[in-house]
Amino acid sequence: MKFHMTRRHFLAGAGSVAVPALAETPPNTEILSKVRIGAEFFLNRAETRDSVFLHFREMAGTGLTVARIFTLWDQVEHEQGKWDFTRYDWIYDAAARHGILIANTLCSEDPPGWMGTAPFYHAWRDLSNPALRPYSEIYLEKVVNRYRNHPGHGVWLLQNEPGIKETREPYLLSAFARWLEKKYGTVGKLNAAWYKQLSRFEDAGIPEESRTAGWADYASNLDWRRFRCDHLQDQLLWLRAQVNRHHPGALTHCNPPGLTGNMPASGRDMWKLKQAVHYLGASMHASWHFGMFPRKDFGVAYGYCCDLTRSASAPAPWWVTELQAGPTVFTGSRPLNPTAAEITRWLWDGFGNGARGIVFWLWHPRTEGNEAGEWALAGANGEDTERTRATREVARIIRRHEDFFASAEPLPAASAILYDRDAMLLYAVDGWRRPADEITHSLMGCYKALHRKHLPVDFIDASELESGKAGKYRVLYLPYCYALSAKSAAAIRAFVEQGGTVWADGLVAWKDEEGKTRQLPPGPLSDVFGFTLEDIQPEGDPFALADGNDNAGELWRCLIPAGTPSALLKGAGGRPAAVRHGFGKGQAIYYGTALTLAHLRRETAEIADWIAAPAMAASYSMPVRLIEGPGHVAFRALRSGGRFAAVLNNWGPAADVSVRFPASVRSAIEIISGDRLTPGARVRLAEGGSAVILTNA
Repeated sequence: MKFHMTRRHFLAGAGSVAVPALAETPPNTEILSKVRIGAEFFLNRAETRDSVFLHFREMAGTGLTVARIFTLWDQVEHEQGKWDFTRYDWIYDAAARHGILIANTLCSEDPPGWMGTAPFYHAWRDLSNPALRPYSEIYLEKVVNRYRNHPGHGVWLLQNEPGIKETREPYLLSAFARWLEKKYGTVGKLNAAWYKQLSRFEDAGIPEESRTAGWADYASNLDWRRFRCDHLQDQLLWLRAQVNRHHPGALTHCNPPGLTGNMPASGRDMWKLKQAVHYLGASMHASWHFGMFPRKDFGVAYGYCCDLTRSASAPAPWWVTELQAGPTVFTGSRPLNPTAAEITRWLWDGFGNGARGIVFWLWHPRTEGNEAGEWALAGANGEDTERTRATREVARIIRRHEDFFASAEPLPAASAILYDRDAMLLYAVDGWRRPADEITHSLMGCYKALHRKHLPVDFIDASELESGKAGKYRVLYLPYCYALSAKSAAAIRAFVEQGGTVWADGLVAWKDEEGKTRQLPPGPLSDVFGFTLEDIQPEGDPFALADGNDNAGELWRCLIPAGTPSALLKGAGGRPAAVRHGFGKGQAIYYGTALTLAHLRRETAEIADWIAAPAMAASYSMPVRLIEGPGHVAFRALRSGGRFAAVLNNWGPAADVSVRFPASVRSAIEIISGDRLTPGARVRLAEGGSAVILTNA
């Protein structure tokens, strides 16, 4: 599925939505028609009809207009063939009464207890299993037909946090064999690539990984990891087809987790998953996913997750589908309870980045089992907390200015970061001995530098790069992109030839997507960058990249040949440490170390400047810019028609900020305080505070 439209076109007319052939009826996009705040409503065993209706009244009073639910298979078919939806009917009816739309998460991969094939829900069973699939079809038919026409229904989530448990069952091996046959065509071609010699594709099996085998078959491991991404996509496409049988054109969604990790290596490729749904969201939990960030940098971590989700879902809308709402004690990787100010900042930063919905996990706490007493926005009976009060206030302000937020979109970015799937998959094989995920951390280090400079940025993946999408940007960043296919390299060359600026560090373009290398970095792009490295000198400790005390060197000192022209920095002995090279109508900038990784690990103003300089130059003419303000202030800019908004969230001490608007803007209002402003005037942000400056028509 591809979208050839803006978000506004997506929302304006169901008839304009491009969907696969399986969806003949355009989707109902009511749930996306305006900005919404929501929460997961978990159906505890002790709930009654009265308690459900009470909770939904409190949710509506907090300003929530979305309730996400799990229709747990075991709860509606606890005994085989005995279906009971009474308790879920309460939820749908309560939602409809209070003007709340249901985001219903289907759980066909979590077989009920009577099947004896899963220990509990969240089992992620493989839907290609012929023993499970027929029963899953019945479950989907029952649930979708039950609620497809209910006035409270909003969207189907095809699966919670899509994933598949690894298994060696025959049906999975058969699917892998079919995938290999499609890729190689003949067993002979497969045997030419693999160490293991096969008589037929069905003999392939799951390869042993380097982590357990030490030296392991490189090609088969890469094939297995790529297959897992495609196999999960196939599962979601099958689910969408099943939903569409019973609810033609139904709006669909999913929420992959783990955005701060190596997602393709885990079998989750966001750019593949988006092809199975109408729009993407993601799970973003500080206690699970922000482990490499101190709390003061949660704004960077959250911004990274939001920009990655928005980019992968584009041009369709996007959601924050799970956002931590309350305390974690035993669950999560760190104990954490978001403050009211953090809740406020997360909401405003997401909406400032164009999110159509932000859904908390969860409304009221579970009362038993895993996560009991944790994660909740409200009290056990829906009582107010400082977090519900903060949410209610944001919802109130958005309602007051709904004419703007209902159609507002982020300003287009001038810069993009390559989300290098090939490098991420290869690193899972190459880098298993490494103590940290250097690829993803470099992505986040690059993002952090731009975020600190208040610069909007998109992510693009290899398929988009190869299709020419980089041409819409002025700057393309390649952080730790050590694996690039021939098509990706050709697309980068064309981008620079046509006037773009490419920025890279370290081992760029050293290997192709299969891990093959023929020369030192930048490999096939040596003409674009104007040199080929003489050598790679590993370094155990941080070091000075230039001839000074910058402490910017990380992992390796990449030896650029002496005498290479256009040096940006010089190290010991006058050898170039960074260069800028003109190529065609554009330029290529290179730093000879893992600079973006260094910036994540030990942020300095100097490193940030080196990374962000081309993006700053490319973004200078943007109609809305933060022209004064420290790096700990997160900045977003929105536009709707002739009106603009600047969204500011302070993750540090009190600060003065100033925003530049177009000269045509005569007046503005800070909509949280209600203060009227002169465009360009300084705004005082309290410690941990937020401000939203909205220009008048």
